[in-house]
Amino acid sequence: AIVFADGWFEWKKEGDKKQPYFIHRADGQPIFMAAIGSIPFERGDDAEGFLIVTAAADKGLVDIHDRRPLVLSPEAAREWMRQDIGGKEAGEIAADGAVQADKFIWHAVTRAVGNVKNQGPEMIEPVT
Repeated sequence: AIVFADGWFEWKKEGDKKQPYFIHRADGQPIFMAAIGSIPFERGDDAEGFLIVTAAADKGLVDIHDRRPLVLSPEAAREWMRQDIGGKEAGEIAADGAVQADKFIWHAVTRAVGNVKNQGPEMIEPVT
């Protein structure tokens, strides 16, 4: 499975408080997060859903968090979606198709993102 997103949030401890950050691609392109899913989704049972695959954060991203979603290039995302890939091939796609950390930027956002009731574009606006 692939989860499409504009970015993701990470919280960083700053003093005695935690500050949320919005992490996204510097070029503004969408993010394709590798996931593992259970299909068919229309069954209606508790086993439905997906897990986002994570990878070790590298370079500057480790300053925010030590893990990050495995973000794939569009080509690698297409390969990841194939129904016939096994564990070894999935590992190769993850290694060869991951978007490098230097392609991402981040900025502090409002702490209101911590409440799922808060929605809207203002949740990803930079704060100082």
